[in-house]
Amino acid sequence: MILIIDSVVHMRKTNNLVSAFVSLIVLASCSSASDPTSTNESIIETTSDSDVAELPVIAVTYSVIGDIVSQLVGDRANVKVVVPDGQDPHEFQPSAKDIEIVNNAALVVSNGLEFEEGLEEVLESITDSGGNIFMVGEHITVRKIEDGGEVGNDHGDKHVGGDPHLWLSPATMLEMLPALTSALSEATDADLSAEATILTKKLQNLDQEVELIINNLGECNLVSGHDELGYFADQYGCKVIGAIIPSFTTTSEATAGELADLKKLIQQYKVPAIFTGLGTSQDVADQLASELGVKAVTLSTHYLDGAANYQEFILKMVNQIAEALG
Repeated sequence: MILIIDSVVHMRKTNNLVSAFVSLIVLASCSSASDPTSTNESIIETTSDSDVAELPVIAVTYSVIGDIVSQLVGDRANVKVVVPDGQDPHEFQPSAKDIEIVNNAALVVSNGLEFEEGLEEVLESITDSGGNIFMVGEHITVRKIEDGGEVGNDHGDKHVGGDPHLWLSPATMLEMLPALTSALSEATDADLSAEATILTKKLQNLDQEVELIINNLGECNLVSGHDELGYFADQYGCKVIGAIIPSFTTTSEATAGELADLKKLIQQYKVPAIFTGLGTSQDVADQLASELGVKAVTLSTHYLDGAANYQEFILKMVNQIAEALG
């Protein structure tokens, strides 16, 4: 009798162990199915990364033009911006990795007009070797000032060559858009005409919105960090009175005499605000503003600075200008 009872107890223990083992297997299976780091999920992510890697790479020198390119190509290409947001494209020096990305890209999109000063040798090398490169400055009406600055420089600052700050006018972006679309279509082997039509309409609407905002100001007299607002001023009826650095590049410096002349112009035109930004000394701007009793307003003109797209970038800048001058 005792033997029978012991056998029954032993069987019950064995059954319990089997049940527990089966339960563990079921739980492990359920956990694997729901765990985002499970083997199957990792394989999917790896495959996705591989697909992205196989897309043609479009290397763009800075983020503002990079967004225009992205709006055109969508998911047909991997757009890589070389100059990080927050770094001055006038002064940026590429790393070995940056140079590798540019050299291996299906297409390189640059501003041109000597804007990417630190990348000049790399871009020239691609051009000389017959590489695929698109320079925006070759497909617009370039703003030039020669022999004493007849555009917005009443005190005779000397600028020679073309103004590279073309992206600050949506109308100028519209001018180069057909050529850029063609270059990107060839590089991605895709018909981008539908995307170009959509973006053209967006830029036309943006151009009209900016014009309306500026027209409501009355007078639009501009003083900038360096000479960067020329295309914008020409398109929307503003006047560039002068700049803290009277040059197309932030690598230049203003003399004491040039700053003294600028003060006189600000007083003469009763300019209510000085606009400054990347590459311009904030201390100099603040000192000028304090001495003249005007505002010093920082604009993001060379990179997206958190804006969702080119359209938002432009409207943020324009609204800052309007608020400061209004």
